[in-house]
Amino acid sequence: QILTEIFDLEKKYPLVFKTANYLKDESSLFENTIGKQMKQNFNFELAERIFENGLRMTDNNWDIYCSKLSNLIDMSIKFLKLQKKLEKTGKYLYSTFEEVEKNEYNTNNKDSDGPDYLWGLYFSEIFWKIHHNFFNFSLNDFMSGLPATGKVLEVPSGTGLFLCEFLRNNPNWLGVGVDLTDSAIKFSQKLFQINNIPNNSYKIMKMDFHQLEPNEKYDRIFCGEFLEHLEDPLAALKRLKSLLEDGGKLFITVAVWAAHIDHIFLYESSEQVREHIRKADLKIEKELVQAVFEKDESEPEKEKIPVSYAAILS
Repeated sequence: QILTEIFDLEKKYPLVFKTANYLKDESSLFENTIGKQMKQNFNFELAERIFENGLRMTDNNWDIYCSKLSNLIDMSIKFLKLQKKLEKTGKYLYSTFEEVEKNEYNTNNKDSDGPDYLWGLYFSEIFWKIHHNFFNFSLNDFMSGLPATGKVLEVPSGTGLFLCEFLRNNPNWLGVGVDLTDSAIKFSQKLFQINNIPNNSYKIMKMDFHQLEPNEKYDRIFCGEFLEHLEDPLAALKRLKSLLEDGGKLFITVAVWAAHIDHIFLYESSEQVREHIRKADLKIEKELVQAVFEKDESEPEKEKIPVSYAAILS
């Protein structure tokens, strides 16, 4: 029964299986990704499309595509190493943006915020279960059933994937993405072109989101895994709230007690994120709290375990 089901899926979504098999052969971390995720709400259609786009972004060259895919393995291994350090020391590697700039971005460390890292992030939306669940959460609860027109902002735009999906689903909306890195701007623009998003329906800008016109308001704002990169995440939340139209909604995801080379604000529990949300005078409409490791899945509210927090706020 299950084998037939898998065989049918493989015929329907060939690139999903080909991509998963490559990862499985390259790293034991991805040994049973599809098997595990099929028990969850794995979105095969989304996965196939994201991989097809990835292949087109690498000029349909399978070897280049695989080299981009390998960034996901590197990113996963780095996370596990840094997480071990966090468990030992109880703090992130850096606590100010200046330290990160000095030690990571300005050296020849190509992966802190460069194109390789973006490819890792891109594929993580499918192969990291927590990211995949967030994506489904935003597709089902944040991007659908909306008015015909409106304005949507993504801060930081990163790979541009969330904004791109949003505009695919809501073609008469106007999209704005802001990011500080050239590589993110380039990646997003390429993704939008490949998805045939009309040029006049979006702008991707290189700027700090604090520089956005204060009178410009948005009906929907995405803010994915950004707060933990800031020295003062509460100030950012207040600023995001000020950019919302009346009745507008904000989708956030936040890494809690989860190490990355440029995470600087250490949330120790989801409750601490909620506290910031309340202080920013935002209201939680719906949330999804996921422990990163299987062993913690039954108690995601515990302190000092790696958790990913997502919520729709108004």
